[in-house]
Amino acid sequence: MKWINYHHLIYFKEIAKQGSISKASEILKVGQPALSSQLKSLEEYLGIKLFERKNRKLFLTEPGRVTLEYANKINDLGQELIQLIDDKVFTNQVNLSVGALDSVPKHLICDIVDFAHKKTDCFLSIYEESMDQLIRMLLAHQVEVIIADHENNSFKNKNIFSKRILKKSVSAYASNKFKSLKKGFPQSLNNAPCILPTVHTPIRGELDNYFHLNNINPKIIAETQDTSLQKILSTKGDGVIFLPDFSTKELIKEKKLIKLGNMDNLYVEYYLIYTKRVIENPALELVLMQDFEKMRLG
Repeated sequence: MKWINYHHLIYFKEIAKQGSISKASEILKVGQPALSSQLKSLEEYLGIKLFERKNRKLFLTEPGRVTLEYANKINDLGQELIQLIDDKVFTNQVNLSVGALDSVPKHLICDIVDFAHKKTDCFLSIYEESMDQLIRMLLAHQVEVIIADHENNSFKNKNIFSKRILKKSVSAYASNKFKSLKKGFPQSLNNAPCILPTVHTPIRGELDNYFHLNNINPKIIAETQDTSLQKILSTKGDGVIFLPDFSTKELIKEKKLIKLGNMDNLYVEYYLIYTKRVIENPALELVLMQDFEKMRLG
């Protein structure tokens, strides 16, 4: 049986990433002659040419591209193994690491992790970061699933999957101070103080388009992607917010917010973003199989 030197694969991956032995040498802290020798050894062992040189830069050959795919998979499996050991998955307790965007209502995050915990008694780790950071954590197996308010098609990694779990209509809410805005809604929102999501969130574009189509010019007093902060500001009487009903049930019940009206044909969607793993996590599998549309949220 032939055995692959995994150090060779690590060096090969970095050379392919940098397109240069000299740049890879700086990152790997390995001398250029030694790195060139390691690459030559891998090519001789495999019996193929991994790179071709054009304009003083290295480009992968077709066999090189195939080799890189396998090298990436081997690297991912190694990272997954390390994370599995660190998470002590071989004990009786299941661990579930969840990433979430600030723009996802805390009620939804709580409902998802609470469901997983009650069904499997899993230990939960929850992180809130930007989408880019969460994707990096997902690929490094530091989180197993991301809860997001958009599918994010920007990543090209074939091992990343997404599943839409909810599509909910959006309504306008405010403190009782603004109850007069119920009359003549939604035109009553013209010049009304509003707290909006930040411009890079999907719902913000939908709201801006809604206002444009209905000739509404709200007075935007603040913008934040954190839905909890939106609700706190609104309960203090600062302005109107726009959220799905399930995320405001508690505040409505406590009479800290009132519903001004429905935003017709305006919806927000939520997704689970995840990767396939060699060793399945029962808590994650339950979450992925659950029909959250049928759950009583909030």
